[in-house]
Amino acid sequence: MPVSFEPRLIKVQLAAGVDEETLVAAADEATLGLDVTERSRMEQSVAVLNAVYGAPERITALAADLVAHWEARREAMRPFIEVPGKAMIVGVTREVCARLYAEIVKLRPEWHSDELDRGVIKVVYSGDATDLPPVSAHVRRDSENATIKQRLKDPDDELELVIVKDMMLTGYDSPPLHTLYLDRPLKGALLMQTLARVNRTFRGKSDGLLVAYAPLAENPSKALAEYTPTDRENKPVGRNVDEAVALATTLVGQIRALLVGHDWQSAAARGGLKGYIDALLGAVNYLRSPETPGNQVSKSADSLAVRFRSLSGQLSRAWALACGRETLASLLGEIRACEQMRVWMAKFDAQERQDSGQPVPADIQRMLAGLIDTATATGDVLDIYAAAGLPKPSLDDLTPEFFQKAQQAKNPSLAIEALRKLVSEESARTTRNNTIRQRLFSERITELMTKYTNQQLTSAEVISEMLELAQELVKELAQELVKEADRGKQFTPPLSSDELTFYDAVSQNDSAVSVQGEGVLADIARELVAVMRRDVRTDWTVRDDVRAKLRSSIKRLLAKHDYPPDKAPEAIVLVMEQMESMAARYVA
Repeated sequence: MPVSFEPRLIKVQLAAGVDEETLVAAADEATLGLDVTERSRMEQSVAVLNAVYGAPERITALAADLVAHWEARREAMRPFIEVPGKAMIVGVTREVCARLYAEIVKLRPEWHSDELDRGVIKVVYSGDATDLPPVSAHVRRDSENATIKQRLKDPDDELELVIVKDMMLTGYDSPPLHTLYLDRPLKGALLMQTLARVNRTFRGKSDGLLVAYAPLAENPSKALAEYTPTDRENKPVGRNVDEAVALATTLVGQIRALLVGHDWQSAAARGGLKGYIDALLGAVNYLRSPETPGNQVSKSADSLAVRFRSLSGQLSRAWALACGRETLASLLGEIRACEQMRVWMAKFDAQERQDSGQPVPADIQRMLAGLIDTATATGDVLDIYAAAGLPKPSLDDLTPEFFQKAQQAKNPSLAIEALRKLVSEESARTTRNNTIRQRLFSERITELMTKYTNQQLTSAEVISEMLELAQELVKELAQELVKEADRGKQFTPPLSSDELTFYDAVSQNDSAVSVQGEGVLADIARELVAVMRRDVRTDWTVRDDVRAKLRSSIKRLLAKHDYPPDKAPEAIVLVMEQMESMAARYVA
């Protein structure tokens, strides 16, 4: 995984007779450990480093810059990895590490905790009973340091930052670790081994970042000389973050070109949060609408929407690396707006895929994790119906007045999204999560959206047909309530509504019905409800062991009733999907 390099030097004041080579030599001496024969020489080296790198003004400036940089970096990474991730801070001496910790928690006191298993920041280094404050405050037993190391590997643990001197620089892996703050001179093999802490693979993570507060400008490139010609050419480490700055600037220009036919910025400037959100949603509507000229392209060409997804995704990645560079300050507003448009676009894309029965890609799931109805940082919850200019309806509210408002919606594409959301949600609610029956409506919705995307229907025609579908749903569901009760009574003993949903799942295959007969399939359905009552837990959908147990129980149950073996895998998938949609009622 590539590691980019961002120099953010905090100046050091050098005393007479001390130059940078002296500091590098002192840092090398300080890594020798506490061997008795080297103690005197090392203590002199540490004294030099403490005086230069640990100067109070420098520590204050370092802490302030580091906190600001980390808070921007973790938020820029969150859409990709779902969590803030982790960072390691490498200090030049234990005393500098301790002083830096004190200055950081002075700025962010809520990050500190005396408890080993709590706190956002910790310090890890070796020591003994002879150590004095401030170093002694962070000297722990090996078992306690092991606890902190383990916490740094857990993406869901609140620990985000660990300050180290030598420990954990080699032989330690934490996949969520994506940023390395280096405040000491390193070179050669040790530098490369240290950089390897942030190049481990993790969900959604595409690169690591080295932030150099100490003078390292040439060291990453020089260290590459020890690697293969391919590595030296591809530069897996040491790419200057200014490359990401240049890329982000270029991408903003390309996105501007996509939106040249829609002046969203003027609309955003007209006032308030609502005006800003309306402007962003208007841009999303422009990018997604088949009626936009840039979307009327041949099959071999990319539409505006496709190009925006690609460019905004690249911009988000570049920003995650370059968020600490002041040179992008003038573009910050546009970059954030593009990210918010990207999130809205992803929400609509995910809804389309769900409605058509397709899985939502993992990267989209990560980006949307925790984002309910907005990508803004205000905490306000935005309603897609309000964004479309429509009141939030239920199926009973589909009056002529609602029809008229839908046809006159200020954002037709968003009105279509809102109506699709209505039909999907209401069909799920009124069919009591019967996935088989939901698919019938999903297929019809997908057919409408495909015609719209292919410009076979105008937005007004799609809105009209979507409303007709919603009204049809009202009638069909009213009839279904009566039919479902009667259908269950046809079995002996009668099947409940939940048992009927499982019956539908295992009777989808005609050969299973002819071989097994309705009576046997009804028995299977009854036993599946019993399995669900017995095995479903609150966290079962995210626990592989519980899911595996359920799959085994379903497989054994089907085999017990001589269900056709070649049809069993498909039936198991349908049953598991049905259990997921019903689970909330069984664990409540």
